[in-house]
Amino acid sequence: MLWKNRTFLLLMTGEVIAGAGMWIFIIANLHFMQGLIPSDTLKALVLMCGLAASILLSPKAGVVIDTYDKRKVMIYSSWVRFLSPILMFPALAYDSLLWMIVALVVMQSSAAFYFPTIQSSLPAILSKDELLKANSAYLNISTLSRICGTAVGGILVVSVELFQLYLFSMVAYAALAIITFFVHIPNAPARNSKEKVEFREVLTISRKDPAVMVGLVNTGLITLFLGGVNLMILNFSEIQGEPQLMGWIFAAEGISILIGGILAKRWVGSRNLVAASTLMLFFFSVSQYGMSFVESRTMVLTSFAFFGFIVAFFFPVTTTIFQKRLAPNQQGRFFSFKSMLDRCFFLIALGITGVCLDLLGLAGYLLCVGTATLLAGILTLFYSRRHKLDVRADDDSPAAA
Repeated sequence: MLWKNRTFLLLMTGEVIAGAGMWIFIIANLHFMQGLIPSDTLKALVLMCGLAASILLSPKAGVVIDTYDKRKVMIYSSWVRFLSPILMFPALAYDSLLWMIVALVVMQSSAAFYFPTIQSSLPAILSKDELLKANSAYLNISTLSRICGTAVGGILVVSVELFQLYLFSMVAYAALAIITFFVHIPNAPARNSKEKVEFREVLTISRKDPAVMVGLVNTGLITLFLGGVNLMILNFSEIQGEPQLMGWIFAAEGISILIGGILAKRWVGSRNLVAASTLMLFFFSVSQYGMSFVESRTMVLTSFAFFGFIVAFFFPVTTTIFQKRLAPNQQGRFFSFKSMLDRCFFLIALGITGVCLDLLGLAGYLLCVGTATLLAGILTLFYSRRHKLDVRADDDSPAAA
């Protein structure tokens, strides 16, 4: 039933095309910065600029998604994203970091509207018992696009001019906008026309639901790690003296996500999603400790593969918790709120990772992160047991009021 849904199929097709374009864009940007900025801290500060813009836009984005036609929101945000690689042409012409920052701001501003719209649209186009499978499929599709994008980007970055990589991104973003014209997303139940749609309403809902709070804490912690992963991967390749290692790490992690995504629905099944998401923190800490063996290519690749395998379970599980606990006319604002939190964590992570890599080194930083993840897993485990939290993929948990 899932893959017979025309709108879901179109959304996933668009994700493959646009995701590949986005990762080509990211690799091109990293290569562009590598020639201009020697310091990891300064690289992090440049990347933080785009995230800061998307954080400021997230509250407005949530209200727009819950108020207006989701299809139109996706179309407009796709065309805005199309502008980001165009803005890199003057950056290349003048070796200008300022133009690159403008391009990043445009891309992240578009993402502040686009990605929460997709996540809030899935419950409207699918049945409740398909959500976990759909979220796993969405993660797999995103991973596949990343594998394709990083593989193609890694090959092209050493064989063609940078401006050609940005041309590939432009074509991908244009294709996404065209595909989005053909999707159909039912509108959420109408609210009273006199009732004001406010972003802060979702903050109250999140605080009142312990299951949502656990999901936010768990995802926030992993997002803090992921925010600095590109800088870490650059360091791995520099420490081992293998520029191609960056591509191997992305491939190992991505292939593991694809394998885990196939098994996620079968293994999680009707189990308690809150308990499952907390248990995965312990596995994440094991992978982070394994990554601390920074001079061993085998340990690094194995640890990233294990990390990717757990990611394939973790994010679909937590996303399903949110979708099942929230009412349809609140999900746009909630996923914009979560997107804002994610970007805040990315912003913090970029700063922390850049500074820690300069001060502690890669191995020391990974040991600290692994310990923090382990402690967080213990705390959230006790909290969820104390509140007897239980959300399952196949139940009819009442949405938050």
